[in-house]
Amino acid sequence: MKRAAIIILCGAALGGLAGVGVYFARTAPERAMLCCAQPELAWLQHKFQLTDAQFARVRQSHTDYLVHCAELCARIAATNELIRAQIATVTVVTPETEKLLASAAQLRVECQTRMLDECFAVSREMSPEQGRRYLAWVQQQIFTMPHEPAAENSSHSAHGN
Repeated sequence: MKRAAIIILCGAALGGLAGVGVYFARTAPERAMLCCAQPELAWLQHKFQLTDAQFARVRQSHTDYLVHCAELCARIAATNELIRAQIATVTVVTPETEKLLASAAQLRVECQTRMLDECFAVSREMSPEQGRRYLAWVQQQIFTMPHEPAAENSSHSAHGN
């Protein structure tokens, strides 16, 4: 009985160690990317095989973009708050409500335009073939509506970045 318990415990320990080993071996590349200066971009360098020089330019472009993105997000949030306050006080769509909605829509257009400009800039840093693949991926991720069939396989996010 004691021998069977030892065999079972050793087998469970070896199985656990094997599982941990497989986990660490299979996730090593992803964990390594988390140690970079900008881990949110490391996948891009890996997936599109960017050189260090290309990646440096993409990183700088992304850093510059994030400043504009944060400003636009703050403006969108403020406009959304005005809309919430407006519709909390009325029971019909007023000219003021329409004006606020139009302002919010224009901010979203500005945001999407800036994001698309950034995507084009990133694609220009790649080889022509990689740039085409990247833009196809961008189109799939950003411009697929949730109800479209292609959206079922997408990790679509509202922001797109």
